[in-house]
Amino acid sequence: MYQLEVLSDQDLQQAICLPDEVRQAFVSGQTVIDHCVKYSVLQWEEHCTECAMPACYKTCELYQPRRDGHCRRFINGIVPLHIPQRKSSVVQVDFKQWGALMATSYIGVIAPEQADIIDSKAAVAESVAQRGQWLDRLSIAGRRGIVARMATRYKNHLSQTINPSPYFDAFMIELYSPQAIDLSIVIRATTGKLNQTPFQYRLKKPAGYHQIMIPFIDIAPYVDFQTMHFINIIPNRNEDDQTTPITVIFGFVGFIQQSPQVDNDKVLAVSVNHKPIKILVWDLDNTLWKGVLVEDGESELQLRQGVVEIIKTLDARGIVNSIASKNDHHRVWAHLNTLGIAEYFIFPEIHWQPKSQSIQRIAENFNVAIDTIAFIDDSAFERNEVKAIHPQVRIFKDDDYLRLIDLAAFNPQTSVESGLRRSFYAAQQQRSAVRSGFDGQYFDFIKASHIELSVGLAQLSSIDRVHELVQRTNQMNFSATRYDRDRLTELINDPSVTTLFLTAKDKFGDYGTVGVCIINIQQQRVIDLMFSCRIQSKRVEHAFLGWLLDTAYLSGWKCLQVEYKPTAKNSQSAAVFSDLEFKQISQFQGVMIYSKPTTTKHIGDGLITISAPNITFTDC
Repeated sequence: MYQLEVLSDQDLQQAICLPDEVRQAFVSGQTVIDHCVKYSVLQWEEHCTECAMPACYKTCELYQPRRDGHCRRFINGIVPLHIPQRKSSVVQVDFKQWGALMATSYIGVIAPEQADIIDSKAAVAESVAQRGQWLDRLSIAGRRGIVARMATRYKNHLSQTINPSPYFDAFMIELYSPQAIDLSIVIRATTGKLNQTPFQYRLKKPAGYHQIMIPFIDIAPYVDFQTMHFINIIPNRNEDDQTTPITVIFGFVGFIQQSPQVDNDKVLAVSVNHKPIKILVWDLDNTLWKGVLVEDGESELQLRQGVVEIIKTLDARGIVNSIASKNDHHRVWAHLNTLGIAEYFIFPEIHWQPKSQSIQRIAENFNVAIDTIAFIDDSAFERNEVKAIHPQVRIFKDDDYLRLIDLAAFNPQTSVESGLRRSFYAAQQQRSAVRSGFDGQYFDFIKASHIELSVGLAQLSSIDRVHELVQRTNQMNFSATRYDRDRLTELINDPSVTTLFLTAKDKFGDYGTVGVCIINIQQQRVIDLMFSCRIQSKRVEHAFLGWLLDTAYLSGWKCLQVEYKPTAKNSQSAAVFSDLEFKQISQFQGVMIYSKPTTTKHIGDGLITISAPNITFTDC
């Protein structure tokens, strides 16, 4: 579902002529959607990667109003292309500088019948918007294009108020481009924290038609299925060419589920006296396998006959397997990998603590009721210990394992999602680790991104890129100040002030100019600092402030001071001061002064590579 805002004949005539083989490819692509069990309905709109609306509408030289008064970042908006025998939309997007295709939605899929209802209602809203073009010149409360605005809001309401299933196979991107393709796909929670890692994927393909499938398991660790997300598709540009339009033809872009429906007639009925089992927790020694790992060694252990088939059968029914074992975690997990069954066990508890505690943690990690858990163990002591603490848990002896699949409680009514349930929980397991804060996994992600930050001395020749950024950034603007071109020229020419600009790139793409820093050399103070929201969550601000501390040290400064004016939109930016152990030393007229000594060299985390040739604060 696309926001087809541009409707004039002149705009529609700007559409490129698709080669016959590309048209046929899009027709064939429709069959992929038709064969999906479920898919998403996302409202795709044009957006700006540096959006600071509505303030930027008055200050940004790139602002060009569209029907609803918002900024046009596509040459002709989203232009529909008509392809016979194609049900789903195909549209042309000509990206301008900072243009992004964006949807805001929950992550998941819905049934085709529900999707058809939403599409039908959206089509009515689009028709009303077309007929309301004559009202575009009217302004209500300073807002123009009220009909287009209302249509967009209604379509967003349709796509954002559904309750999609979080089980899907992939994020599908169907597109054609007459030139080589280099796009970044970024999925970020709308309520995320600065240390919340977004999902990022760099899409590089030769010219032509492509169907790209990004697997569920790659995306799920980075999303929260209870929260709406911004989903952005952004062209990667050469820093030296920011103005040439980039044309891409998009077909279906969204989440899909292609798994076949399970035959429910072959499944036994669930007993009305018992809740279905959701999690089966296995002991290992003399239960899953014959022998004791720490006593007999890996070579002497033997899986019980038929136990792997039991595990796989339960998995297919949507019953997830876990582990509660008093054992050496590293040895156990290595052996399970050797056996080829480690992937079937989610949220395992392998340590020397009481198994009742393990069962409790498993219930919390899966977020299930304790009475939907079953536990199987050869030890009467362990069974009784769990039973005493958790009488609701259904407990079985080790030799009961073969009959479990015949019990009513282990035969839930299955659906399309049943076979995907383990993948969902596996992703949740990864997500809980990735999102636990500034931990090893988060740092590993940043380091693996290979971020390269370049620091340059702003000159009149680079004033355009500096001016564009300072007009827009809100969330990571340390002073909330916007500088016009004349003021920037004064700062660049002022010998007592050093103005720096930052560019960044990583394995996901080239971000271009992402930061501006203004330093009063005489006061030894950063009087302004701002970063693009494109590098949010990447610790660029930490790396750059670390570089500033190092440069101040090399320049003989005793301390580095930074001005910060808190606003409603930049509050998260202040976290960097506590992270780097800056101290607030004063406050005047709402501006806080943070300071840190620079008498010793700053030791950073080494996550980001910084290049700043021959820049010191003594000769700037």
